[in-house]
Amino acid sequence: MCIGVWTLVHPDYALILCTNRDEFLQRPTQNAHFHCFGEDLHGHKADILSGLDERAGGTWLGLNRAGRVALLTNITEPPTTFGTSRGSLVSSFLLSDSSHPLQDELGKIVPRDAKYSGFNLMLFAPVVNPDSTLSYESIFVTNHGGGGILTSRPLSVGERRCGGVSNGIDGAGSADWPKVRRATHDFDVALQILVPGASESDLVDRLMEVLTWQCPEPVTQRSELCNTVHVVPVPIKLANEPGALYGTRLSTVLLIRRDGQVRFVERDIWQLVDGKIARASPSSERTYQFNLGIQS
Repeated sequence: MCIGVWTLVHPDYALILCTNRDEFLQRPTQNAHFHCFGEDLHGHKADILSGLDERAGGTWLGLNRAGRVALLTNITEPPTTFGTSRGSLVSSFLLSDSSHPLQDELGKIVPRDAKYSGFNLMLFAPVVNPDSTLSYESIFVTNHGGGGILTSRPLSVGERRCGGVSNGIDGAGSADWPKVRRATHDFDVALQILVPGASESDLVDRLMEVLTWQCPEPVTQRSELCNTVHVVPVPIKLANEPGALYGTRLSTVLLIRRDGQVRFVERDIWQLVDGKIARASPSSERTYQFNLGIQS
């Protein structure tokens, strides 16, 4: 059960985004790297930075060198099977070079008649202001559950200041999950109390700390995953993953400054080593820094 929290109104950063990827530890995954979803033969360059789910071929979080960012969470529901992978929603957005407003482009990213398992999708598109600083346009897209009707909406003022998304259904109490409430609160506090002059590395570490909160009561079943930000591996039984260990595999912090400088930090959390649960070394992380190819 994943979590993402963000702000779009920080004075120095156009976007600050923190996420935990909670997943089965056995599920084959590639670490974050630059790639193009295998689209080399169609003229695409390796301009997309994301991890890859080797089973479905998509990703849960990614950005491209033009500044587009997408975050996908699955809605918690009984396992269902549909013909299209939710991971393709992120790749479609990141591979597009359109400059149209997000709402106008949405039909190309998510076909209206397509059926997916339940998902929530955050899309962020860069906007260059008259003073050449960067801002972000954003929309929230969901089908409210497997096979559901696609809906989308802009973020509220409050969500632009400090927003959060997990694996619940929009408008049905998901914002009140302890996981979301605690993460957004701690994220907001972390930004407010940051010491003036603190380094960007200090900011990354403080935001990583936001993603470590655990509820006092141990999680023992799937229905309790909404209560904790950090998930210590626990056996979860699903039809396609019988008795598999599920927990927080990765934490990621993405910082995009208003001048277009990017810092992306992905940190391993829980792993399987020789079939046994192991906490990853604090130094087990990947950092990417680059400038966006943004033109005014």
